[in-house]
Amino acid sequence: MPDEDFTKACVVDLQQILDTATTGNVACLIFEPIQGVGGFAIPPDGFYGEMSKVLSNYGALLISDEVQTGWGRTGEHFWGYQAHGITPDMLTFAKGVGNGITLAGVVARAEIMENVTALNFSTFGGNPLSAAAGLATFREVKGKDMQGNALNMGKRLKSGLEEIVSSTSWIGDLRGRGLMVALEIVGTDSGSGNAEPYPERAAEFLEACKDHGLLLGKGGAYGNVIRITPMLNATTSEIDQGIEAISAAIKSIGNS
Repeated sequence: MPDEDFTKACVVDLQQILDTATTGNVACLIFEPIQGVGGFAIPPDGFYGEMSKVLSNYGALLISDEVQTGWGRTGEHFWGYQAHGITPDMLTFAKGVGNGITLAGVVARAEIMENVTALNFSTFGGNPLSAAAGLATFREVKGKDMQGNALNMGKRLKSGLEEIVSSTSWIGDLRGRGLMVALEIVGTDSGSGNAEPYPERAAEFLEACKDHGLLLGKGGAYGNVIRITPMLNATTSEIDQGIEAISAAIKSIGNS
């Protein structure tokens, strides 16, 4: 289905949900610009811009969850929402901003934050060590153009995997942006002959990668998507080592 038709169909679906499954008093839509645990599913550019047009009729806020897509990881943009021609009402981020130190944050329009009048306590809120780590990480990411590095290394990673992926029957898709790259593992339904999720093979492949010295993640609704997320400052030699390990793991399993 063309991207434009896909987006239109989803907008219609959203409108139907709002009309039939809510009272019309909707607080917000929280979205990941690229689904993380969901398997690095990537909507077309502008997708959430079209969604926001519907939500604006209900006074609903648009909240971008940038825990995985933020800080330049997608390569093309510093924040994932920027691919959709919108500025969300609120933005959340965490994990990468602390580079291993616990840290998370929320950014929102002033009129939203000013309406939070209740006194709020947090055990780790305002931790000076975490704040210092976040500031140091931010300076490194911006000062060394890690967004640009994510773009270039992501292209190198996908390009290096294309040949072996295209010749492997149980890998149905290679996708990603920047240093968010996924392999979708599939099998063939014995009845229909159609491709279907193959979580058992995904688990086997994950272990094979471990055997070759590479730790990867897994996700997707059926647990059949391998998630590859190198560090933002990954070098060409490190990316090439990763490609070699993935290729060796694929070969160790075979093409059956």
